[in-house]
Amino acid sequence: MRRSPIRCLARRSLRSLLLTALLSLLVPAAALAAGNGKLQIHHVDIGQGDGMLLISPLGQTAFFDDGNYLDCSGIKSYLQGLGITTVDYHFCSHYHSDHLGCIDDLAAIGITIGIAGYDRGYSYSSGTYTSYVNTLGAKRTTVAKNQVITLDAGSANPVTIKCVDLNGAGVYSVSGSDENAKSVVYKVTYGAFDEVIGGDLTGSVANGNDVETTVGPEVGDVEVYKVHHHGSRYSSNDNWLAAVTAEVGIIQVGNGNSYGHPTVDALTRLHNHGVHTYWNETGAGATPDPTWDKVGGTIVVQADPGAGATYTVAGSGFTDSYTNGGGGPVILTDTKVPSSVTMLRGTVTGGSVASLAANDASRMTVTAAKSGSTYGTDWYGSAVLAHPPVKLTLTYDGNYSVSRTQTLYLWNFSTGAWTQVDQATVSTSDVTRTYMTTTPGAYVSPAGEVRARVFANTRSSSYTCRGDYMAFTYDYQQGTGITVAVSDFHAIPDPEWEALHSTPPQGQIARLSAEPAADGVRLTWATDRHAHVDGFNVYRENAAGEREFAGNEAMLEVTSDDVVFDFTDHAPNANGTYWLGARSCAGPEGLIGPFHVAAGVAAGRVSLAAAPNPAHDGTRFSFTVEREADVRLEVFDIAGRKVATPFAGKVAPGTMSVDWALAKADGSRTPAGIYFARLEGPGRTLYTRVTVLDR
Repeated sequence: MRRSPIRCLARRSLRSLLLTALLSLLVPAAALAAGNGKLQIHHVDIGQGDGMLLISPLGQTAFFDDGNYLDCSGIKSYLQGLGITTVDYHFCSHYHSDHLGCIDDLAAIGITIGIAGYDRGYSYSSGTYTSYVNTLGAKRTTVAKNQVITLDAGSANPVTIKCVDLNGAGVYSVSGSDENAKSVVYKVTYGAFDEVIGGDLTGSVANGNDVETTVGPEVGDVEVYKVHHHGSRYSSNDNWLAAVTAEVGIIQVGNGNSYGHPTVDALTRLHNHGVHTYWNETGAGATPDPTWDKVGGTIVVQADPGAGATYTVAGSGFTDSYTNGGGGPVILTDTKVPSSVTMLRGTVTGGSVASLAANDASRMTVTAAKSGSTYGTDWYGSAVLAHPPVKLTLTYDGNYSVSRTQTLYLWNFSTGAWTQVDQATVSTSDVTRTYMTTTPGAYVSPAGEVRARVFANTRSSSYTCRGDYMAFTYDYQQGTGITVAVSDFHAIPDPEWEALHSTPPQGQIARLSAEPAADGVRLTWATDRHAHVDGFNVYRENAAGEREFAGNEAMLEVTSDDVVFDFTDHAPNANGTYWLGARSCAGPEGLIGPFHVAAGVAAGRVSLAAAPNPAHDGTRFSFTVEREADVRLEVFDIAGRKVATPFAGKVAPGTMSVDWALAKADGSRTPAGIYFARLEGPGRTLYTRVTVLDR
């Protein structure tokens, strides 16, 4: 692969950088050193999170989010490699920790925000949000809808960054619990080139947070789309994709993430809309299709401004070229006829489904069936489209032995019901009826099936329906196809992953201990390395038994297996009861607790473990205490309901093992899922997670 200009410039010596001193009045010298006359957008490989660096043609710089607080090494080393010490602007999409988690780490190594940091306003409760606010200080600025920030102002081809919409776009409440739905949508424009960057914006009607459908038309046509929410199934809906008509999608995703990103659902929609995707990492969901998808570490887009000019998308081992505007999609037309018919009322007494393939007076005859005192016909034909349609026309031609009121329907796969599309009086001569829609998505199944129903009103004596022709004519974009079934993506079949990928946030806790410390009460807990939990709140119970906020997490260390967190309460109350609130990126907070801690009780080391874990048939708990004590070992499900008490009693110093046959207190088998074992010992509480698999 040809060495990119940006890396050559990053290696320039200090002597050559000094030659640009006269221009430093316009932009920072280090940033100017990275300018190469093109718009550059570096989608940095930071794992599971968003972090992009924009470099204007003249060297001004901007962040769009800045990485995942669990591991800031990738974005730090990347910027250091470019020689950047100041970034002019910071644009935050929303307040989840995998989007604003590294701004303080960057500041700690001297990479600061020079002019302003823009976000959606309001506030949020997490340690990473607090660090973000403190790091920006007075430079933090609330962005407004339609506000435009200009880079390279005064040049022949400036770069504009427009806030298209934010805070739910009027269709999701700004006070709602889903932070993703409030994401700011930014549109970067450089002449005829556009990229849209919208954080984790949502598009699910079922979840009540479809903001994409509203914002998509406000964005309009773009060349590149930074794919929302790492390829979540609940984003990148058809309405959004039809509105922005992107050629390229960039998916910022990390290996081993706990959400199964990128998902088959999102990729299928992207492919069907002709979007070629580029991923930072392989992720933990669908397998990339080499026809559509490439994985290449940091993905760098470089663009020229002219209409019809080339822009490139480069990653490890490839550089692909596209064209601004691209001439628009090529629209083709195809026609499918039914491959099967289903009788809802009536019987085929002449011809067959093959008779419907041509308008040639070779008919399929359906004789009315009697129900009670009336006769009627009701049937539908099914066809399979080869491409996702952008326009669909139903044509039906036929007659009846006596005049009937004929009603045509299409099956709506979204609602699971028939939708009436036509009604007419039809007698003994053939009548051709048509219906056309430019929004056919709901009438086509993921496998491409469409269904048209022919219903006639009933009468007191028999009659026949004589269908001559049924056809589905549709327009589609060249290069799209309904060719990939869900199974073809080989989504991870591991039953443990299937059980965990939608786990509530408290289920991401691997282990926890609450114990007295010299300076108060200390809570230490760990999550899996790729748990992708947004943050934690710690609560203490007051004398009235009410939970009150005590503080947020501090991260101790990141290992190859897990991430360890810590919180010390320097002002514990006599009650000594705590709860941990684990927050997911979807908004809800999952509580785990209570933890009972007797401040000042010196009990020595206490430990708890379970093996095998995950467990198919049973597991053995091992715990250690260093002095004689009363202990209680209980098992709870993910909702906090007690399932079993494997042990309760006095133990001598040392290690003890207790077998649990995965049985509830009533002897029945516990279903597959996540459970917590809680050991209450001498003045402290320990938790460990146990995963139960199906036998």
